[in-house]
Amino acid sequence: MSRVLLLLLVAASLAGIPGAAASSSRLGADYGVYCVKGRLVIDQRDIEELKNQYRADVCRLDQHPCAWEAAEKVRRLGGVGATCTCE
Repeated sequence: MSRVLLLLLVAASLAGIPGAAASSSRLGADYGVYCVKGRLVIDQRDIEELKNQYRADVCRLDQHPCAWEAAEKVRRLGGVGATCTCE
């Protein structure tokens, strides 16, 4: 992934664009790398909030203090929306 695309992904996650990540009302919250309904997402909400929203298989694969690190982890796993499992 080019640096420009990675920066766009991080900007999208900070802006709360669906598919990139959801925004959070908690400033300074960590960025979680989650598997939600078999797809990779980045989100600042905690796992209980995601389970309540999606009412489906949700698991946290990793957690980072900044969006860039979370985006880099997701990139290595195939990108936002890539398939994943909660096993």
